Amino acid sequence: MSQVHIHEWLGPFYFSSLIHPWFLLLLLGVGALLMAEIAVRAPGVIHVSTGDVLARVAGPHRDKLRLIPPILRAIGLGLLVVALARPVKGLQPVPEKAEVMDIMLCLDVSGSMHALDFSIDGQRRDRLEVSKEVLHHFVDSRQQMMDQGSVDRLGLILFAGIAWTTSPLTMDYDIVQREIERTYIDLEDPRKQGTAIGSAIGLAVSRLRHSEAETRVIVLLTDGRNNTGELDPMTAAHLANEYGIRIYAVGAGSRGEVLIPQRTMLGERLVPVHIPIDDESLTVITELTGGRYYRATDAESLQQAYEEISGLERTEIEISEYYHTEEGFPPYAAAGLTMLAASIFTRRLWFEPIP
Repeated sequence: MSQVHIHEWLGPFYFSSLIHPWFLLLLLGVGALLMAEIAVRAPGVIHVSTGDVLARVAGPHRDKLRLIPPILRAIGLGLLVVALARPVKGLQPVPEKAEVMDIMLCLDVSGSMHALDFSIDGQRRDRLEVSKEVLHHFVDSRQQMMDQGSVDRLGLILFAGIAWTTSPLTMDYDIVQREIERTYIDLEDPRKQGTAIGSAIGLAVSRLRHSEAETRVIVLLTDGRNNTGELDPMTAAHLANEYGIRIYAVGAGSRGEVLIPQRTMLGERLVPVHIPIDDESLTVITELTGGRYYRATDAESLQQAYEEISGLERTEIEISEYYHTEEGFPPYAAAGLTMLAASIFTRRLWFEPIP
């Protein structure tokens, strides 16, 4: 008989497997109890006090009728034992997966990030302001992915003449958002003059190299070229590659001259300057690690670059296993209780000793 026919024949009593099959050993006790009750009592021995009761149970089938209560009780107990064994339908292991990634965001906060060559809604904005908005959107997108089963940690590194960590790897995205919002360009600190791309990558590698995540990524945004720091970008990229860390870089800034606010004796003025971005080196660095370089010349292309990066790196791992089932014990429990009730009713109706 096929499984489909068995399913149709058993109806609500069909099940695929038992969660606690060892409970079925209790059926041996149920069988022993039934046999003992049948064997101990002599056929037809009942105690009655009236002729009416005797008349109800007298007859050619009284020996068979007396077996009904113990058999009903045995069936009821047997059904309850099966219910205790917890039958289930459709027991199937289902792997629960999550996408896991550790991402260090590296943001250039050198003085050139004051350049006013980006615009949003027709208003001129400097590079840092637009970059912060794009990073806010990027973190929001990771939050949405987390709600859908992703398990990402984010961190934030700022760099100019030196690199420093403002947020270590964390799943508390509010912390990262707050640090992004607090980011500013410090023109007073002499250590923060210049662009140390190599130092930023090296610091990000040190934060990621002990990570247990399958996918580790550095997303670096800069608007210039490496001109300071103790670690050159190519050496830092080789370190990242040794640890299996991918680098994605975004060169933010329009080509040609840009306007930068500068303080003069006559107050703040917009001064045209030329700020070259080292596209060639950034391309080599990212390709060495299996990443990619993006050039963003306006706010829209900058946003698009981060959206594309957000969708590139996904690694699924099994984080647990659960079972999709439908409980099958209710019909057995209900039928078992019904049989026990019937056993009690028939015994009291026909065979309860009456003084």
